[in-house]
Formats: sequence, structure tokens, C-alpha cells
Amino acid sequence: MDFFDVLVGYETYLWNHLDDRLRAGGGVSLGTLSALRVVRRHAGECRVQELRTDLGITVGAASKLVDRLERDGLAVRSAHPGDRRSSLVTLTAAGDAAHDAGVALMATTLAEHLAGETALAETTVALARLLAKLGATLPQVAR
Repeated sequence: MDFFDVLVGYETYLWNHLDDRLRAGGGVSLGTLSALRVVRRHAGECRVQELRTDLGITVGAASKLVDRLERDGLAVRSAHPGDRRSSLVTLTAAGDAAHDAGVALMATTLAEHLAGETALAETTVALARLLAKLGATLPQVAR
């Protein structure tokens, strides 16, 4: 249980801290930045399904998230060329700028948190391996 307490406690602290820093800097929320990162990662091929899968949320929540991105001028939907039932989500210029500013601020903040850590690359590999193992035990999000 100590591992669980440390993991969840730090995750909550880090999420709130990064979200506060983003908002204080005039940027988007961390939740919005996470969505922008997914859209960027799937550039040109991002559907609501990619947001659902990558963020671990329901289809309905992912669709509402895209609605908010569009409302805020950060993304647009366009018809999927091969599937008339689907649409593609792409970032606008404002979405690209919000993404880049948010990612830069997150990198700076994380560097501050990890200042002095000498084994960062090795630790990152070990954490990624552990998170993949932990993620494999989680049930799929309802579709």
C-alpha cells in the first residue's frame, strides 16, 4: 500500500501543480493540453476514437472534449475521407500554439521537480516498464 499511496499522491500533486502553472501562465488546462497532445500525436489521422483510447475516457466524454476544443478555437473537425460516419480532428494555429506553450511549460516544471537527479534516463525506462505492466492489468474503458 505504500507504493500505491506514493504513486497516487504524487500523481494528484503533480497534476494539480502543472494545471496551476499552466493556468497561471495564461495557458490551457492540463486536461485540454492532454487532448491537444493526442491530436498532435495522431496528426492528420486523429478521430474521437484516438482521444478515447489514449486518454482512457468514454466515447461520449471524448466527443464532448472535441466539442470544447472546437468551441475554444483549438481544433476543427472535418469529414473523414474514407468513412462518412467518422470525422478527423486537427489542431488550429491557436491549438498548435497552445500545445507548444503548454509542453514547454511542462518540460520546465518537470525539470525543476527532477533537478539533481542523475539517473533520469534509467529511471524513466524503469517507470515506463512498470506503468506498462500496471496498465496491462486495468480493465478497458467502456465503449
